[in-house]
Amino acid sequence: MREDRPVLVTGCSGFVGANLTAHFIGRGYKVVGVEGPSETTWRTRSIDGLEMIRVDLQRQADVKALVDSVNPVAILNCAAYGAYSSQTDIGRIYEVNFGAVRCMLEAVRDRPAFRAFVQAGTSSEYELNCTAPGEEAEVIPDSDYAVAKVAATSLVRFNGRKHGVPAWSLRLYSVYGPYEDFSRLIPQLLLKARERTLPPLVNPNISRDFVYVNDVARAFEAIVERAEELPRGEIYNVGTGRRTTLEDLVTAARAVFDISALPSWGSMKDRHWDHPDWYANPEKAKRGFGWEATTSLERGLEATMAWMAAHPNLVAEGRKHSVVQAGA
Repeated sequence: MREDRPVLVTGCSGFVGANLTAHFIGRGYKVVGVEGPSETTWRTRSIDGLEMIRVDLQRQADVKALVDSVNPVAILNCAAYGAYSSQTDIGRIYEVNFGAVRCMLEAVRDRPAFRAFVQAGTSSEYELNCTAPGEEAEVIPDSDYAVAKVAATSLVRFNGRKHGVPAWSLRLYSVYGPYEDFSRLIPQLLLKARERTLPPLVNPNISRDFVYVNDVARAFEAIVERAEELPRGEIYNVGTGRRTTLEDLVTAARAVFDISALPSWGSMKDRHWDHPDWYANPEKAKRGFGWEATTSLERGLEATMAWMAAHPNLVAEGRKHSVVQAGA
């Protein structure tokens, strides 16, 4: 599907949003990006063909005016606040992650020819029930951010099933790749790998499901392309389905980048949100619209390092504008 009407990407100046923007433009879509109040522009300035708009997504009238003026064929909602340890404004967590979703869904509820609203959810919605849960498994959120995301997923499902809105939620696991915030683990690992050393590390048995951002972008595109075939309001896990411990990750990085330095486990304090068995069950996405992650961890690390080597100015600016201090 290619139309003159644009895809609207909210949160386009963030990590996932910027990658979705670049992916959809590269696939021939017209894209309009909605940027938030942070004025973080280092990711989007290098994306050719992007039209940017600043809108307060928490104001219903402004969102309706945006949808009326842009007339998007789809909205990919990546606007978020609260995923970083420094983002602690509880009111804003609920306003951005739930209130803005309500405004957008109401703006497209009765809109003719609107094709897809795709919500960027998170595996943090499962939180304490994080070992390969299916989409209908109990969610046990353990933070205000996770609670707000659970509520947004419920709102998407309600609008899809009750009101027939073409809306879906993708619960994303540990996404990594170009443009990721440089305070995060994999960017820190790669920065140190350039010096043939390693960053401070927590417990080696902590695990995550690391999914490369290009694979995530394909999942969003698959929803948009196949929207007419899919039952509305559904939730899909987007991860590899593989349990990767931090020891596995460091072992892979040492092999790929020829790092002789040994890891210093426990040199960084464990975080309360870490778990030993945190990984996806992505079978529903494979059955539902043919998606599965295809990028191996080693290949994803190599591709991200290649991007860093090709864009030293972006790396320098990204490090300067990190959401939190490295290692926080």
